[in-house]
Amino acid sequence: MGFRYRKSINLGGGFRINLSKSGVGYSWGTKGYRITKTAGGKTRRTYSIPGTGISYVSESGQNRNWQRNQNQRSTPNYQPAAPEPTYQSYQEPITEQRIESAEIENFQSAEFGNITSSIERTLKMNKWGTILLWCALLMAANPVLIVLPIIGGILKIIARTKGAVTLEYDFDAEKEEEHNRRVGAWIVLAEGDKEWQVLTETQNSNTKVNAGASRSLNRVPCLIGKTFPYYLKANVDIIQIKLKKETLLILPDKVFIIRGSKVGAVNYDDLQIQISSINFVESEPVPKDAQVIGQTWQYVNRNGTPDKRYKNNRQLPICLYGVVRLRSASGINVEMHISNIQKSRDFDMLIR
Repeated sequence: MGFRYRKSINLGGGFRINLSKSGVGYSWGTKGYRITKTAGGKTRRTYSIPGTGISYVSESGQNRNWQRNQNQRSTPNYQPAAPEPTYQSYQEPITEQRIESAEIENFQSAEFGNITSSIERTLKMNKWGTILLWCALLMAANPVLIVLPIIGGILKIIARTKGAVTLEYDFDAEKEEEHNRRVGAWIVLAEGDKEWQVLTETQNSNTKVNAGASRSLNRVPCLIGKTFPYYLKANVDIIQIKLKKETLLILPDKVFIIRGSKVGAVNYDDLQIQISSINFVESEPVPKDAQVIGQTWQYVNRNGTPDKRYKNNRQLPICLYGVVRLRSASGINVEMHISNIQKSRDFDMLIR
């Protein structure tokens, strides 16, 4: 390696990702200096004199074949009789199992370190801006403190206008088609009336007072969309999944896990997407696109008849919902329920 001459060399800021059949390559830097990690595993450093077309390139590392894991997805079972009824608990859980991802440190790999640390800086700047803005409440005690919310406002403006990390993707035709199909699959899933994240599950020891369900779930609404957060820009569409404690950003080559002002990342190929179905005894209003497959009672006998010992024994619908589980060896653990079973079936076909 050594000096070379090219007609033009673009060494602007930001991060670039090249996706091809041979693998994923990354590069980042500023004018005059850029680091590139090739799909083969080599590290290339480019030093240049801006405006002259002159650059010096050094390369290190050895080629290696990147073994990619195939996404493992379960074969969906949409037969109504197969899953056992599940519903949101009517009584205080005795024991419960949390369905949550690992600590963010599990996802902070060196491979994505430069990108994740850049996003974290923007998130922390925005966080401190918010804290300093709240200091406006102290101005009544000491007017001199007016400088703190002013600084806070400036920090938030910078974070939301200049702090976005830019990712520039370069695809070959096959990879571009694959990414567009994945994005389309998530958008189809988001077209349903309701999506929930399952937070905990509890095994019911007394199914008679739990509508016959063997387990109870604690769930909250979640949101699936194609919008960009303020701290990230890219030349491709992404999927943003807003959960209770974290946000997942699905990109062509990676998945970001955003929790507070901490950021982790895993390779997309390490993400396992499993699709199935569930019979759910619905105690809340039934979504307009849900498929109701039966009825039960809040307090029910073994033969399915209502237990007459209880007053105000409500009849409850049994809905057939889709289930999407996201898993990774590094610790992603997310379970979502989808009100529209047909949308989850379509998602299963498109996401493969």
